[in-house]
Amino acid sequence: MPTVSSKRLSSFCRQMGVSLHAGLDTRKAFGTCKHLLGKGHTASLSLITNELEEGSTLYECIRQCPGTFPSLMSMMVQVGELSGKTEAAFIGLAEYYDNRVALIRGFFKSVTWPVLQFVIATGVVGLVLFIMGMLLGNGEAGDLLPGWLSDNSLFSKYCGLMLVFYGFAGGIGYGVYMQWLNIEVFVGLLSQLPGVKHPFLNLAMSRFCWTFSLVHNAGVDAERCVDMAIKSSGNPVYLKTLKPVLDAIRNNDDFYSAFAQTNTYPPDFLSSVMTAEQAGTISESLWREATTFRTKAESQLQWLSKICTGFIYGGVAIFIIIMIFVFYKAFILNPINTILG
Repeated sequence: MPTVSSKRLSSFCRQMGVSLHAGLDTRKAFGTCKHLLGKGHTASLSLITNELEEGSTLYECIRQCPGTFPSLMSMMVQVGELSGKTEAAFIGLAEYYDNRVALIRGFFKSVTWPVLQFVIATGVVGLVLFIMGMLLGNGEAGDLLPGWLSDNSLFSKYCGLMLVFYGFAGGIGYGVYMQWLNIEVFVGLLSQLPGVKHPFLNLAMSRFCWTFSLVHNAGVDAERCVDMAIKSSGNPVYLKTLKPVLDAIRNNDDFYSAFAQTNTYPPDFLSSVMTAEQAGTISESLWREATTFRTKAESQLQWLSKICTGFIYGGVAIFIIIMIFVFYKAFILNPINTILG
């Protein structure tokens, strides 16, 4: 069972923040808001309710349910309880998950049309092969049916190939949804490809800046701020910088120096951090940077979608041209050669 979706977490966190700000204690607030998490995690929610009744903190309860709540939420609730700003932590989490939902929605909006075009293209190819198999059997009406249904026909091989391809793609998608597969490996691969990496890196930086802004505004120490922010990026390109950045922070380096020495983070981000540290506006600056990176990523995903669309159109056009020559040879040149021969 996957963790609660970002959309449900956003609603839950916002309502928890409002309830706590209104003066309800954690136990009553959770009892009022838990229905927003859906019915798929009833056992975990019952466990948390019982633990809260016995006097446990919300962080201790959430930590016992990693299959229900993501690690970022657990860390932020702990930060909120330690700093006495639990309601602010929940409001910040609501903003974070709203942002995450918007990013995911923008990504799927960008890739849906190219994917649909690819599905249609594979269907057209299959239909053409089907017709070719019927028309170009052995030339005898009685041989048409065995020709396009036989195990050795091009059409049957194509159907088998598409069945394997779509089955594999569907299995990967289901595995990612159920969180059985580590999507960071795939994202890390895309983040290394020239011309493709930029939207994925900007998406990661958007999450990074949002988290950094939230935890820093909650009064968290520098080391934990960096740790939580880098982990929230979810991108191996930035995750590999965790140790050197933490080492620099432990040596009392400022944020700018710690990030700059890795030669990994964007210059615009580094410039913003340096200015923000001097002005004492880190949370506000990083909040703006998160929006900037998100806008860049959405624009780049749109261009990537257009490029994918162009490749699909080009592939279909090439296939149609090839089929035209095949039909021309089969139905025009071959009969003429037969007559002349």
